Amino acid sequence: MARCSKRKFFKIMAVGCCAAAFFFSLFGALGLWGASPAEALSVDGVPSWLEDHVTRGLLAVWNEIPPGQGREDTLALVARRLFSGYEVTVEQIGRDPAVTFKAQNQTRWNVLIAAPELRAPTDLWFTRDTAGMADEISVLLEGLPIGALSWADSALKRQVEEITERRLPGWSVSLMARIEAGDRENDSSSLQVAFHPRQPLILAVSPSLFSSTLPVMFQSNLKARLIPGLSPIIGLPVEWVAMHRREVELLAQEFLQDRNAVSYTRSNVDITFVPGQVSTLAAAVNSERFTFQIWFAIYSGMKERHPEAGILTGLNTRRWTGLDLEIYNEAIIDISNFDLTNRLGLRFHVMNNLHAGLEMEWPYQEVWYRAWWTPARVRRPYAWWRYNSSLGHNFALGYRINEHLSIELHYDQRYENQIGLRGILLL
Repeated sequence: MARCSKRKFFKIMAVGCCAAAFFFSLFGALGLWGASPAEALSVDGVPSWLEDHVTRGLLAVWNEIPPGQGREDTLALVARRLFSGYEVTVEQIGRDPAVTFKAQNQTRWNVLIAAPELRAPTDLWFTRDTAGMADEISVLLEGLPIGALSWADSALKRQVEEITERRLPGWSVSLMARIEAGDRENDSSSLQVAFHPRQPLILAVSPSLFSSTLPVMFQSNLKARLIPGLSPIIGLPVEWVAMHRREVELLAQEFLQDRNAVSYTRSNVDITFVPGQVSTLAAAVNSERFTFQIWFAIYSGMKERHPEAGILTGLNTRRWTGLDLEIYNEAIIDISNFDLTNRLGLRFHVMNNLHAGLEMEWPYQEVWYRAWWTPARVRRPYAWWRYNSSLGHNFALGYRINEHLSIELHYDQRYENQIGLRGILLL
């Protein structure tokens, strides 16, 4: 008995489902369940950058309006309320409505670029970056009535932000529209575009300066003067300053070239700028004519070597010979017994940071072949090597800690304790 009841129940459910499916299909075919979705909805009369926004809104409304007479009028009524500033007409072509917008009044737009207060020369960089920007935004506003900003303001800002990101990365914008004059048919309005720096910002610049030809006392003075020279970029967006990296390098280069220590010694200035919240700027300042350095050195682990002091002077012959060839003399004093050693040499620039040459050492009248590899940066390794056929090798691998201090792993085949450390203080 229970089995028969279950079979009847399942038969009744099956028949009911088939009937429901039939009636749902029938009601759908007759349009009794609501409007069939439009496959396409055309929009005309609004700026191209607003078409997608307007089309999505109208399509959603159209698909919710029941079919029948007056459907187009209903869509036009809703469109006028949603998209103020326009007269709207709707025609249906087949299943798809065509919506035409006409501005209620003609607005003459005047775009104003409100540049932020910047220090020279960054104000000139900003002016160059925004040249033609007002015209580019004016194209967006062609045919847009002032009343449309009540619903199109977000879309307009996105368009202006895209232009800004391309021209001024790191800057945010705010828009302010103002009706200046007009009547019911013609308005004259202005759109002011203001700019605000966006995080991350440059908080500080850490400069370093190195010279293989000038005394460190000159280098320290130049470095101290360079810091205020870079102050115009403090507080500006990192992205924007990175776009103007070359201008920052030229700014620092021109600032240093105006200093007497650089101009009188005919020094070349090479700048490398790395933007960041704490930006780094490395300056290499080397005279193309003179070399003058004073140094003091101490040894550790080499008992036969005593503290030394030296004065290096040199003259570059390029202006006479056309070759990057330097004649130099280095006087070295052993502080323990005041023995004096003189080295008279020639140094030729081979490539990049590599130099090669030879020198005569007095009072022993020994000839040494030499090579130097010296990157023009602090916090970088360097190396030098000397060779004499009878005395062997003398070389060092060093690291320049800052403008004043260096440390070397020193090797000298002339002594019993051949390997040790050498600390050097440049004055």
